[in-house]
Amino acid sequence: MVRRVVLTPRRVFKVPVEAEKVSPDVFAGLSLDDIKKLKVHEGNRECELGELFEVREEGSGEEVTIVLEGDFSKVSRVGEGMSTGEIVVNGDIGSFVGYKMRGGKITVKGNAGSWLGAQMAGGTIEVFGNAGDHIGAAPRGLRRGKGMSKGMIIVHGNVGAEAGAGMVKGAIIIEGSCAALPGYGMTGGTILIKGDCAGKAGAHMSGGRIVVCGYLPEVLPSFYIDSVVPSVKVKKMKLEGPFYLFLGDALEDPKCGGRLFVHVGKNPHLGEFMKLVEEVEEVD
Repeated sequence: MVRRVVLTPRRVFKVPVEAEKVSPDVFAGLSLDDIKKLKVHEGNRECELGELFEVREEGSGEEVTIVLEGDFSKVSRVGEGMSTGEIVVNGDIGSFVGYKMRGGKITVKGNAGSWLGAQMAGGTIEVFGNAGDHIGAAPRGLRRGKGMSKGMIIVHGNVGAEAGAGMVKGAIIIEGSCAALPGYGMTGGTILIKGDCAGKAGAHMSGGRIVVCGYLPEVLPSFYIDSVVPSVKVKKMKLEGPFYLFLGDALEDPKCGGRLFVHVGKNPHLGEFMKLVEEVEEVD
């Protein structure tokens, strides 16, 4: 049996609401009254969850599913640090959803703000709309290698800048297009962009893979052409190419451990690189 806890905003929020306590880990074992008494912040004002949201429950059981109904676009930090259970957002949601998430699943049926899955260490986040900047990234000021370290983020729409910045492991799958600097400073993991990329893919990367299936204006000059491959595999998906395979970023690490795959057919302006390639090989 699954215990469903449903939250609905009592009004339209004018200032940001920080709701890191909205997590299956926190709700588990608490009565409905105790859940309503959990502390959240509306701007600089501390208040109880029940003051801002109508809270009801359906069913019972140890496993908890939290359902958010209505406009949560000003609500941030939902699912922070969660390790189990599920959160379903039937609408838009604010920033830092799934921050430091370790397990479980978050499904957003609208749009999500910036820093989605920042420092994520496990679990799955799926967004059926668009997402903002810095998905799966490391917050500002942290040292290298503090981005997403495990898990998967799937965005069916478009995303903003610096997707996967500082990424260590895991996978980010973007069904739409992305803004500039995906994979900035990444050391591992995979970023798949099925649409277009605004540019500067993989700047300062030293490991991991970025796959661009759509248009990429240019490849940074610190990347070297290695070969042309007929296809690329990402999470059991076979992506038909051919793809240029570039190695870099040489400015970050002379060993050029990062791999950037760019679709040949969608980028005829990169045709000069074809002259430098002598053989085609398939890369898994």
